[in-house]
Amino acid sequence: QFLFVFGAWYAGWGAERLKGVMRLRATLLLAVFYIAFSLIVTLSWRIEPLNWLIPDVISLIYPIYKTHLHPVRLLHFLALAVLVSRFIPRDWHGMIKPWMVAMIRCGENSLPIYCFSVLLSFLAFVILKQVSASLAMQAAASAVGIALIIAAATFLAWEAKLDRRGPKLF
Repeated sequence: QFLFVFGAWYAGWGAERLKGVMRLRATLLLAVFYIAFSLIVTLSWRIEPLNWLIPDVISLIYPIYKTHLHPVRLLHFLALAVLVSRFIPRDWHGMIKPWMVAMIRCGENSLPIYCFSVLLSFLAFVILKQVSASLAMQAAASAVGIALIIAAATFLAWEAKLDRRGPKLF
């Protein structure tokens, strides 16, 4: 809820209040450093030679629970927000591209899409166990799953448009 309220505040009048802080070179450098450090930490879980880069102090922040807004997760979100707000112009037309519209539709219908994706992941698991677990089959299952999720989100957006009259976003 904190993250939602912060996002609403920032979208409303908070962006104007934080404009000076967001334009500082130090803010940009801190955000880039934090994202790079996060990448190294994450890669060290899979790539053994990177373990020496991560100090023992890192064990102080674990465990990081996904169900709670851990300060480390909040800082990661804020660092990404700094980078996005710094490098993507307000009048960027990339949001109108079909792949972005598909992601927006999935976000607009996040709960039904989440439930549908849980069902699809179970079906994909069964298919991969019963038929084949090859890399090609995994790629095909992922591609079909993504296509079905986009189709479901598009259908839900179309159906919602029939129920209400209002401004057309896309």
